[in-house]
Amino acid sequence: MVERPILRFPDPVTADRRKGKPVSMPKPSGPGRLRQGERFQATFDRLGAALSSNDPSIALRNDPAGIAPERALVFVTAGSISKFSKVAREAGLEVFSEEELEPFEEYPEGFLPAQGSETLPRTLYATIPTIASFRQMLSLWRAHQRGETAPNGAAPWWEVFDLLLELRPWGPEDRLGEDARTIIEDRLAFTPDDDQISIEFEIWPTESAAKRKKWREEVELRVASRAGTILDRSSISETGFVYEALLVELPCMAVREMLANPNDINGLASIEGIQFILPQTIGQALPNGSDKAEDDNALQGTFDENAPIRVALLDGTPVAAHRALDGGVVIEDLHDLVPLSPVSQRYHATAMASLILRGDLQADGAPLTDTRLISVPVLIDQESGAETAGNRLFVDIVHTTLMQLIGTDEPVAPDIFVVNFSIGVRDGHFAGRISALARLMDWWAATEGLLFVVSAGNVGSLVLSRTTTTAFENADVTSRRMNIRGAMRNTIFNRTLLAPSEAMNVLTVGALSLDLTHHASPQQAGIFKLEDDGEFVPQVTSAVGLGLKRSIKPDLLEAGGCLEVRARPYGHDVKLCSVDRSSRTGLVTASPPGQNAIQKSRGTSPAAALVTRSLLRAAESLTGEGGPYEGRELTRFQNALLTRALAVNAARWPQDAIDLYEEERARLGKNQHLRAKEEVCRYFGHGYLNNLLMCESPEGGVTLVGLGKIRKDGAQIFRMPVPPSLSGERLPRSMRVTLAWFSPVDTSRAQYRLAALKAATINEPNDEDDGNWGFDMKSDGLDENIIKRGSVWSKRLKNRVQTIPEFDEGANIPIRVECRDASGGGLSPDDDISYAIVVTLQVETEVQFDIHQEVEQELRVRLS
Repeated sequence: MVERPILRFPDPVTADRRKGKPVSMPKPSGPGRLRQGERFQATFDRLGAALSSNDPSIALRNDPAGIAPERALVFVTAGSISKFSKVAREAGLEVFSEEELEPFEEYPEGFLPAQGSETLPRTLYATIPTIASFRQMLSLWRAHQRGETAPNGAAPWWEVFDLLLELRPWGPEDRLGEDARTIIEDRLAFTPDDDQISIEFEIWPTESAAKRKKWREEVELRVASRAGTILDRSSISETGFVYEALLVELPCMAVREMLANPNDINGLASIEGIQFILPQTIGQALPNGSDKAEDDNALQGTFDENAPIRVALLDGTPVAAHRALDGGVVIEDLHDLVPLSPVSQRYHATAMASLILRGDLQADGAPLTDTRLISVPVLIDQESGAETAGNRLFVDIVHTTLMQLIGTDEPVAPDIFVVNFSIGVRDGHFAGRISALARLMDWWAATEGLLFVVSAGNVGSLVLSRTTTTAFENADVTSRRMNIRGAMRNTIFNRTLLAPSEAMNVLTVGALSLDLTHHASPQQAGIFKLEDDGEFVPQVTSAVGLGLKRSIKPDLLEAGGCLEVRARPYGHDVKLCSVDRSSRTGLVTASPPGQNAIQKSRGTSPAAALVTRSLLRAAESLTGEGGPYEGRELTRFQNALLTRALAVNAARWPQDAIDLYEEERARLGKNQHLRAKEEVCRYFGHGYLNNLLMCESPEGGVTLVGLGKIRKDGAQIFRMPVPPSLSGERLPRSMRVTLAWFSPVDTSRAQYRLAALKAATINEPNDEDDGNWGFDMKSDGLDENIIKRGSVWSKRLKNRVQTIPEFDEGANIPIRVECRDASGGGLSPDDDISYAIVVTLQVETEVQFDIHQEVEQELRVRLS
């Protein structure tokens, strides 16, 4: 039992959400009804003629470049259209995606940006029409062109017609995006025409199984006509998640022809049922460890072979018989991959399992006492690292794994609440569109309450322009860091998060260049650290954010081993390359092949594994002796949300993050504090995880946790007792309030996240929120506009003035949690949104009283 246990809030009181005044945002304007008629009347005339024929479907489909039923139809509008998805569905259009495009700097004549803006925003809506929906759309268009008022409920259509930029079929340029094309071209490089290359085809995710089957068969016929082979098929149809895909192997010549002539009406890129053509999704876990060594030192303790399995490791195959893992690991070979992984190459999964179950073997080594780990191999271990099976769709592998673990009537591991996923998709850098794998994880989190811990990914070497190796070697740490930051800004799009770490509901972990033990042996000549001892600096190879809709990603940082680099000449520049296979630095982990082998590991993968360990230890402390839920059996949702909230609440910006903020403010100029803070979040997220604060209250402070369920436009009020001794005192103090939930998601909306939660210190809906949080506080660190973007809301506060307001005896602070629809109509009023709240109040100086004890005594009265 810890000395300062975390305390539990009394159950919240249900209330209504405050209804703020509608905010009228400036909108772009179009050229007017007559000009829009000139631009699009020909399209509607052709539609009208076809609909008047004996067989409209045939008449429309005779034009391969025209709009037609069951041929994806694209609307591109200036700005976004409120309630478009709703009225489109009412008209019979199945809406698949709503995507914000890059804004126009030069826009069509007659269009004007919103007041105060210099660019014209664009939104793409991808739909599948029917003959009936075409008839209604044509009728509405004609009424619009006659100058009539929109019929009741049809106003969004008038806005569409007024702001329409494009109306066209989904075409080859949509199916084969620039990023996918570039990766496919790179994989084709220097490959003979008669060699084979693997490509993925994602079919439109309609709810109609018959349509998906028809489209899939059309793709299969076209692939067969080009001497291609179907390697794998996936058909996932769940409420809220539909995925239909083919993995095919094609001659390189056929793929080169597709890239050279994508508009060929008989080509692969012109198949109507295809939404996206993608390079094969290759999940990989690259080794970044030392040569193995032997360690005969005694290990601390053993595992309880009867303990429940609370964590799943999706990775390669670990050496379960290693003495550091023996008794703590169960391997479930659901995909028959274990025989394909030589024992001598099982580095990555062995290291991850070791860090989860025992931490750094030299700095920690203590086994988890109340849990075991189930390992489901989803990668094949080989000398160059662990990688996806070449003949399987990785999204399907992950989904079927999770279904068998928890999703059937006889689940393999019903007690798991956390999944460690220290895997990244090769070339899968986040560029604004969320990957199918990330969507899958968001769906599993929101539906089943699984907490995925995902490594942010490791990126490659960094080129420093206009410098020499001598200049770099002679520079001090500060000058090197400034040079590196400039180079990273200039190449940011090549260093972004690797899929699936952009997922909203997962805990994304970046790596600090930090060892947990002293370095071994002297540093060699020509090898450099990029930080001074005691500094908390991200590894230069740790992938950077931000996430979807500029949400905070990575969520937090953990020690990933000290990363050293070499500076090498690169033309007129210098290339920084990480030192691989180093035995000097890194986290100490188990290693194949023997029972005593160890290695040193570095990167975001081991950082994620350490975070998983901290989550499991926090879960144990929640229900253990003296914990806030002592003796209770928490559900999967409750464990996942509480530990996620505790982790983010326990993350702190280190001094280097604060220094970076000041540098960015100076670089960006006046009134750019929000952008400066976004730049800090890109590297540090919410900060470096202090895992001790996940299990106990801080010195001089108190941490409280609570659980709730809330619906759209609902609110719940938690009451935090005020420590009486604080009343009227002059004391520096800080406060943190963190909410965590798993938001339902909808890919057919530009606002992918459906549920948004926030907290305020008000009692009644009409009360004014002064932002003081009862203790005369002000915001510190993360900006209010940044924290509201994801599915974690974490506010950090510090005292505005030294003097604390005076309180009456028995006073409390009302903390009101509110839920709103973040998508403009997608969140059902019947959806229960489970959440966790964590609040930490801390006095930042030594005092003669104990606020933890005072709050605990008051809570004991309320909870009795």
